[in-house]
Amino acid sequence: MIPMSVNYTNRGEYRTYKLLKELSNKYPEDKFHIFANLYLDSDDSRFPNRQVDHLVICRKGIFMIETKYWTGTVYHDVRLRDLLKMVGGNEAGKTLLSRLLPQEVMNQGNQSFTMCIKSPENVQVYTGDENPIRQVELSGLSLNSLIQDKLNELGIKPYIHEFVFYNYVSRAADDQVVDPNGVLNRPYSNNYDDWGEGFTKPQHFREFYDAVHERLPRQLELRDDQVDAIARLIHRTILFD
Repeated sequence: MIPMSVNYTNRGEYRTYKLLKELSNKYPEDKFHIFANLYLDSDDSRFPNRQVDHLVICRKGIFMIETKYWTGTVYHDVRLRDLLKMVGGNEAGKTLLSRLLPQEVMNQGNQSFTMCIKSPENVQVYTGDENPIRQVELSGLSLNSLIQDKLNELGIKPYIHEFVFYNYVSRAADDQVVDPNGVLNRPYSNNYDDWGEGFTKPQHFREFYDAVHERLPRQLELRDDQVDAIARLIHRTILFD
């Protein structure tokens, strides 16, 4: 692993880093390179500058992680129709939602958003580029735009896996992540498209990577020299060292 010194002030990001170090120590043969708090300065107008909480490059691929250490009830990447289904899907349900939720939610129409309810008076709505899954997807696109040409020259075609990691651990009933579309905590699949959008607990993350380590087909793995080449490219292109 490339040495890295990080001073964490965000407890959630520190917990993510500890989990990644745990996996790195458990599977040294996977050759983890862990990068934290990267700033992607993109010249491509299609992809804005982005901040990345954690980037992992290893034998099993490239993993980008957006950490959310949120209390309250989180509704991950939902649409208004998803909330309506939860309350009956009828006009009465819509009226109930309109009384309980901010007008900002009712105005979303068919647009997806993530909502965090901390109290009836404190409802936070994340739309567009502020939606956590959209955040990390845009970061993946920005990273790809920065390194893709060089990777092509090296004959390397890795797949960037973007995940949201809700890692606040609590036994309180009000601290939970609601996932009506079933896109979080998905089991391992040989089809990348089925990997889902992230995890709601450290144990889910561990179990998923355990399965990746054991079951990822060898032809999808990166070689040691490819892992090192990508890590060096990150250092030169993003960290400038």
